[in-house]
Amino acid sequence: MPELHWKNSDFRILPLHTVRLDEESAARKRDRLSSLIQAGEPDLILLGGDTFLSPVPEEEARRLLSDFLAPAVDSGLPIAFTFGEGERKCGLSDEALWEIFTSVPGCLLLDRAEGTDGFTDGTLPVFREEQGTPSLILRLFDTHTETTSYEREYGSPGRSRLPYPLYTPHYMDGVRFNQTAWFDKDQERIAERYGRTIPELFFFHTPTPEHAQLIHSQDRGGFDGVIREERKCQTVNGGIAMAAAESRTVLSIICGHEEKNDYFAEWAGMKLGVEPAFDHGAWIVSVTPAPSVQITRL
Repeated sequence: MPELHWKNSDFRILPLHTVRLDEESAARKRDRLSSLIQAGEPDLILLGGDTFLSPVPEEEARRLLSDFLAPAVDSGLPIAFTFGEGERKCGLSDEALWEIFTSVPGCLLLDRAEGTDGFTDGTLPVFREEQGTPSLILRLFDTHTETTSYEREYGSPGRSRLPYPLYTPHYMDGVRFNQTAWFDKDQERIAERYGRTIPELFFFHTPTPEHAQLIHSQDRGGFDGVIREERKCQTVNGGIAMAAAESRTVLSIICGHEEKNDYFAEWAGMKLGVEPAFDHGAWIVSVTPAPSVQITRL
């Protein structure tokens, strides 16, 4: 399995959310990715969910993804991925999608979680060349699909018993409780294995309610970005942001899903961010040895 190595002064990640590949836009989006790679000089390309626009046959999905990622493959860049609700709308099984994504040259295989609801839950260690212990852990979560089960249980938004933003008109599923429990346990495993805690970055598609609440930090400083549309977060809070804050090892939680919103802020000692869809913006998330996280818009 290929490994991630931290070769420069910082480790740079280019997360790509809501790419929505289709035949009509494939060439344009490939060229845009090429430009982003040149501008951002990333060490890793990370697909964060909603990669395909609509239902697509397996061979077409394979071709679209291969063509889109050609600039990354040609540059020798490693690639990682996780699933959002869009992956459950493209007409292919999780297993088929996993095989398609992992067939791309340079695609990294996660150390996958066991016993969680997330098909793409797992970790990727990042090593400094002179060390045998990871300097950083990238943790990816699967955030599932849209659901109306909460409406059946709790009623429509207009008469919901759950307070905003724990309930929204979008009925979004997110990181679930057993995925949060996996993080708690796995963090202990990593600390025991290496004899110390290791800084982590979280990436997943659907924002948490804590992300949605960042809007209230605008008048207190530390908020960077713009809100151009209604915020969309997971319907029920699975506790992952609070677990990350309590761990004191998680540096940031980077999500997508929202189309045009582009914002991040400090929350509980971490940087929470919502990156816009691929056609509306892109970030470089860089980690410095301190360690600290910097977000740069491209």
